Amino acid sequence: MKKISKILVLAVLTVMLSVCAFAAEKTVYLSNSGDNANSGASFAEAVKTIDQAYKLIGSDNGRIIVCNNVKLGDSYVMPKHDGTVTITANDGKNFYSFGKLTISSLLSLSGDTVFENVGLNAPKSTAIVASGNNLTIGKNVTTSGSISISGGHNATAESTAEEVSIANDYTITVKSGEFTYLRGGNRRAVGEAPFGTISGNITVNIEGGKFTYNFSKSDAVSATGMNNQTGNATLNISGGIIAGNVYGVTRSGTNAVNASPVVSGNVTVNITGGTIGGKYVKENQDGSIALTGKFHLNLVECIFSNIEEISGSATSTITVSESLKKGGIKASTYTNPITKAPDPWVIQRDGFYYSVFVLGTRIVCVKSATIDGLAYAEEVTIWSAPKDSEINASNKHYSKEIWSPELHYIEASEFGAEYAGWWLYFAADDGENANHRLFAVRALTDDAQGQYGSPVTGEVNVPAKMVVDGDKSWAIGQSLVRVNGKTYMTWTSEVGRNVIENGDNMHKQQIRITALANPYTPTGKWTLVAEADPALKFETYGAWKYDDGSTVPYVIEGATAIYDDNGNVVITYSASGYWTPRYCLSYLTLKAGADPLDEGAWIKLGEPVFTMQNGVFGPGHAAFTTDAKGNRIMMYHAYVNYKCEDNGRYVFIQPWSFENGVVDMNGGPYSTDTEFTVYNTYAPITNVVKGFAK
Repeated sequence: MKKISKILVLAVLTVMLSVCAFAAEKTVYLSNSGDNANSGASFAEAVKTIDQAYKLIGSDNGRIIVCNNVKLGDSYVMPKHDGTVTITANDGKNFYSFGKLTISSLLSLSGDTVFENVGLNAPKSTAIVASGNNLTIGKNVTTSGSISISGGHNATAESTAEEVSIANDYTITVKSGEFTYLRGGNRRAVGEAPFGTISGNITVNIEGGKFTYNFSKSDAVSATGMNNQTGNATLNISGGIIAGNVYGVTRSGTNAVNASPVVSGNVTVNITGGTIGGKYVKENQDGSIALTGKFHLNLVECIFSNIEEISGSATSTITVSESLKKGGIKASTYTNPITKAPDPWVIQRDGFYYSVFVLGTRIVCVKSATIDGLAYAEEVTIWSAPKDSEINASNKHYSKEIWSPELHYIEASEFGAEYAGWWLYFAADDGENANHRLFAVRALTDDAQGQYGSPVTGEVNVPAKMVVDGDKSWAIGQSLVRVNGKTYMTWTSEVGRNVIENGDNMHKQQIRITALANPYTPTGKWTLVAEADPALKFETYGAWKYDDGSTVPYVIEGATAIYDDNGNVVITYSASGYWTPRYCLSYLTLKAGADPLDEGAWIKLGEPVFTMQNGVFGPGHAAFTTDAKGNRIMMYHAYVNYKCEDNGRYVFIQPWSFENGVVDMNGGPYSTDTEFTVYNTYAPITNVVKGFAK
């Protein structure tokens, strides 16, 4: 009984203390339709401006409940306050789902601040500067637009060194949200801005969230800022995704000031979790700010998807855990979509994943040791259409409308050693869609991200036309199919363009197949694999006939071969217009033992296996690979709204299965809040460590 009584007393005391603490924290409701004459005590009594909310909170700790979209304006400075203010859209009983702050250009803090369960919206590039105050980006913060975080001040040409100096300790913590980059100290807006000195200690904790600047950008995640630093700086990474590089000491920026900034305090970086997608984890970004203090890097656990160098200096030290020294297979998690691009393609070779897609008139290739790391990898242009000023009679036919690139590796056993290597396939035209034709270039080195050019002359960036059907028919979307030791090519063609018979639209796409004499030369004879069927509803969406006699076709396209462990061969394809939410996947099966060039060798399933669901629309154009444990992974594009009007398609990856000739894709995409696990292989991290004293 005595033990029970003590427990009860402790419980009651805990509740009383919590109630007292809550009672001491002033809560004010904020709404764009509020009135500053109100008390702020409820949604009905909400105030209109955040200045008034701070005024009502006074010098104590407080909470501001953001009930809808409240705009702060350009270069907004929060009112000065002594306590910690939590800005949230959740009052403990109600969550105001439209609650967000719209900030533009700059948001400067004037006291300790916590954001949680609230939105931060940036209609244009925006910086949040903590100004030497404690800042926490807590759980469930949603962000939109381009937002960076700096722990120090925003130094401008009008600032003085004294104004942008900080003597106190402070901590920056990020648990959610998406930001461009983070630096622990000052941000210099222009080259004329002073550096200032931070003599207090900086602690940066990254526990979640995502930082999107990849390693090709100049900004990254760093412990220090654009300032002199006499205090110590510590960067702790235990979670989240950092798409770019990590540095102990950041760059100085545009250094037009007659000064040589120095970090004389000690800098420590502890990496105990999360994902780093950049190429570098380094002591110093570029040496423009000198480090005279000590640097220590502690590597315990992390996923490094694209790492090439972990470096220090002769005065710095590093510790590495045994698990990172050994490498091996590790699990990572991700949610969709992973990036934004149309018609993605993925292939795995020699421990790396490669993905290609079109950006404007360029074909880019990204490379990563992890499949989910493709989202953060550097976009390397491997082929580009001629610029308008360069178009002439010899290159006009491949100058426009670059579609559906695929990257393949041709083994010496397929066509001979002279053809072995990387090959890039795509479709293009001269600006008239009816003139779309097939093209191929080969890598001129062993590097999949290197230069590509003519397989005939070796001329850089010049493709060879892959002539099919006597070069007289529309052609897109070529892909390779391997059956019984032979390599074939499928592509999409059409019949009946602008033909209407008895009121019916006769414009239909076809999937065709041919044998290849070499990687860029079809043999000439082709066989019809499948034709869009107006009787199959899932193949009809988007097809149309206009009063002027022009037509939009019944679509089947994006043919891609997949193989199960028992020798079964299937070709997946996309049906209906890609611009509609009904774009979907189905497949054709090669009859056991059949010649893929025989009429009737392919059996159409006759129904979709992957179609819109769970808030993801128009899923299709899939490519297929496996993770480090052999689990099947598919990559596809889709829209994130029903009207398909977000001006672009997103890239998704998710698991699927293929056993005994049966394809299972879960019926369609999982919702975008689904967390997936994928297994990746990692080399020992010590392979890329260099420069440290020990």
